[in-house]
Amino acid sequence: MTHITLNHIAKIEGHAKLNVKITEGKVEECKMEVFEGSRYFEAIVKDRHYSDLPIITARICGICSQAHAISSIEAIENAFGVKASNQTKLLREVMCIASLIQSHVLHLYFLALPDYLGYDGALSMAAKHKKEVVRGLKLKKLANDINTVIGGRDVHAITCVVGGFTKIPKDEQIKELVDRLKDAKNDAIETAKLFAKIKYPKFERRTEFFAMVKPKDYTVLNGGIASSKSKVSTKDYAKHLREYIVPYSTAKFSVYKEKPYLVGALARVNLNRKNLSYNAKKALKLKTPCYNPFMNNLCQAVEVVHFIECLTKMLEEVKLKEEEIVGVKPKSSRGISVSEAPRGLLFHDYTFDSKGFVKTANIVTPTAQNLKNIEEDIKEFLPSILKKKESEIVLELEKLIRAYDPCISCSAHFLEVNWL
Repeated sequence: MTHITLNHIAKIEGHAKLNVKITEGKVEECKMEVFEGSRYFEAIVKDRHYSDLPIITARICGICSQAHAISSIEAIENAFGVKASNQTKLLREVMCIASLIQSHVLHLYFLALPDYLGYDGALSMAAKHKKEVVRGLKLKKLANDINTVIGGRDVHAITCVVGGFTKIPKDEQIKELVDRLKDAKNDAIETAKLFAKIKYPKFERRTEFFAMVKPKDYTVLNGGIASSKSKVSTKDYAKHLREYIVPYSTAKFSVYKEKPYLVGALARVNLNRKNLSYNAKKALKLKTPCYNPFMNNLCQAVEVVHFIECLTKMLEEVKLKEEEIVGVKPKSSRGISVSEAPRGLLFHDYTFDSKGFVKTANIVTPTAQNLKNIEEDIKEFLPSILKKKESEIVLELEKLIRAYDPCISCSAHFLEVNWL
């Protein structure tokens, strides 16, 4: 029996450890251990007033803060029957899309790309690949600034509230963003070309994937939920999607009808390819449906192209005006929302008393939904690379885990791999 330990790896959001037990070439055990302290957000919001929720839940994650804030807002509105204006819905969608661009660019250029170019990080990569690093920084800065203009801050927005926005951007601010988005189109296309050229491991494992869908829109808000096999009612999600605790992890795991499944960019592209923009479709050098998790990198890059073009059109056509924030009349009720965070479907589910105080809360994050699928992928992928050197095996496993772009704190710094 051999015990191999890898006790340091950067380039994932948060802290995790992988334990693998192999006997005679067969993977007997694979455990994705999350050992960060439990953060208890569902307990923190209990007995808090509904108006506190967006501020608190945005702190679940600095990467996906807009998705959490807006999801909590829409769950509240669904509970109390608040009808947001079309302008409010559009501005929220812009914020969520910008958040996806922020996150994708961070992951692609600064977490994933160094692996494929032979570097341990973006800083060591910068000397020989300055063009790529600068391109990534430029795209991320643009996405940050979009959220600053609309949300008041690039992280943890403050203008987006239940029933509307406390401040509407000025026309000149929107025009400047449109000009920068048009300028960024080529950077987005070059990003997709770069990640299409990468030689990814040849690996596939059939799994069910879930994403938000609309007939004629590649949406991140206000859509239905579909999988590669069926449609799911948002209000009935808990009947089929089960979260559970494992003894070796502080993070929850999720299964759908007791089986692992996949969410995120790969799932969205698989289910919504027909609704991608022209240049995004052109950049997608991939047959769908695709079951290779490594291709989540390419799908994120393709989404950057689509979302840059989508935001350009949305902001170019919008005519903003000052609006009254819609009033709220609390009542004993339950509100559920679902959105597409960067890493996949995000559920916020609350019950309230008659005065608008939270009685129960359930927040299901994308990474929690992907963890079991990651374990199953590792089990099936590992035997094909066991003849490689130990360092090469570890790198290939790191690539696989990072391809999911896991946000461990939402369910960075190290991954420990212990081999038995």
